[in-house]
Amino acid sequence: MPEFIDRLCDFMRAPGHADAAVLDDAWVGISDTVAVALAGWDEPSARAVRQAYGSSEDPAFGQPGLDAEREALIQGTAAHALDYDDVALGSVTHPSAVIVPALLAVAARRPDLRPRVLAAYAVGLAVDAAVGEALGFGHYDRGWHATSTIGPISAAAALGYLVELEPRGARSLLALAAAQCGGMQRNFGTLAKPAHVGFAAATAVRALLLVEAGMTGDQDIFGPGGYFDLYGDAAAAVRAANCGFALAAGRVSRKLYPCCYATHRMIGAALAARDSIAHPFAPDLRIVVDVPYGTMRPLRFTDPRDGNEAKFCAAYTVATALGTGTVRLGDFTAEAIARPAIRALMKRIAVVESPNGAGVVAGLDSGDVHLRIVRSNETVVEAISSVYPGSPLAPIGPEQLWDKISDCLRTHARTHRKIARSEFERKVGQYVARCRSASANVSPRCIPDRYGDPSGDEFGT
Repeated sequence: MPEFIDRLCDFMRAPGHADAAVLDDAWVGISDTVAVALAGWDEPSARAVRQAYGSSEDPAFGQPGLDAEREALIQGTAAHALDYDDVALGSVTHPSAVIVPALLAVAARRPDLRPRVLAAYAVGLAVDAAVGEALGFGHYDRGWHATSTIGPISAAAALGYLVELEPRGARSLLALAAAQCGGMQRNFGTLAKPAHVGFAAATAVRALLLVEAGMTGDQDIFGPGGYFDLYGDAAAAVRAANCGFALAAGRVSRKLYPCCYATHRMIGAALAARDSIAHPFAPDLRIVVDVPYGTMRPLRFTDPRDGNEAKFCAAYTVATALGTGTVRLGDFTAEAIARPAIRALMKRIAVVESPNGAGVVAGLDSGDVHLRIVRSNETVVEAISSVYPGSPLAPIGPEQLWDKISDCLRTHARTHRKIARSEFERKVGQYVARCRSASANVSPRCIPDRYGDPSGDEFGT
């Protein structure tokens, strides 16, 4: 069988036919990412990056006076600032927040490339899945922030397809991207975590610009002593030999709640239990949440001091879901985190992680989340959540997606002008050249409006 690098570069050059499902999925993924970046535009992490790198207040791609690398850094940070961007459970990454800013920052400056953006996005997702499969969950479980270690590779592959790099250039591109991979979970709950994502997006763009300027790199960065040996375990190279690459829809989970995805099955169980109990705040009730091994790896906080920490707090997100019936962007403000009723409920929540008795690290999507509401040692309500909300097994629907996008645009409108739904769709269409061309290895077609006739209703009112 050809080496991993050979198969990857062959895929980057000729990934195959991107059918309607793949293109529609890419349209949704890019729309979702642009929306969460708009919502995160004024978060402290995004503001800090904008201040450091001289960005204007305008969140559009293709800013005059801003190069593609800096724009990818800024937009990638904004896309992850609220932890509302999508997740790939297999690789344990936030792929779109890296791939989309990298692609759009480059394509905004090279309009001829825009017809290839949707297919390039799908290429990036396929590479993210394959690299994640090769590394396995053990990579994440050791404390790596996989978005920062896998993201530069997947975004670089997407860019390599976008600009049609020749084979030697593609190999150098991957080598330069791999040389910059890094990021640790110790930064979770701080402003550095969104910056990790911005770094990954900027890394891919930087690698492309260097290759186009004549920089070269090792021609098999995945060979002995390379990427898999450094970032993976002893079996990573064996798994890599069996990994395939294919364009496909339904690879990612699109978030319904703006917090760490490890909390989402807990939130789902809490919402299901809430429907069966009249008074979740009753002081004689206790809540016990049993979760599979690995779930608590990213959930480092038990007494959150701010919104960033609250996004990585199991007790806070469960208490919010039980107490309010939802979890939204507004639940991560300083005022929301300090709510006395929620704080009191948090004290009666116990999250119990199963031990890793078998010594096998299965992944964040293993097992079930079992929530019990207990009174005097008697379970009065219980709920089991096996599937992550918004995952390919329980995909986000059109109405849910637009509820999310409208929430993001309302958040953006608090400090910036309102954006109508029609304007939002038109802008995304401009970024990706909505009508595809056969030269992009995609059948000539226009992406349909999946969500009905775009109205002029303004979000933020």
